[in-house]
Amino acid sequence: MNQHHQDERTRIREAMDRLLTGQATASNGSLTVVALAAEADVHRMALLKRHVA
Repeated sequence: MNQHHQDERTRIREAMDRLLTGQATASNGSLTVVALAAEADVHRMALLKRHVA
C-alpha cells in the first residue's frame, strides 16, 4: 500500500470515530458511506474500491 492510500485510511478511521461519537465536522453526521466520504475528505468511490477491507 502506498503512502497516499495509508493517509486516506488514517483520515477514514478518524472520520469513523467522529461519526460514531456524534462529532461530525464535515457531513450531516449520518452513518452512511456518503457521510463517511465527506467526513474523511475521500471520494466515495475510493471507499468502495480501495478501502473495502
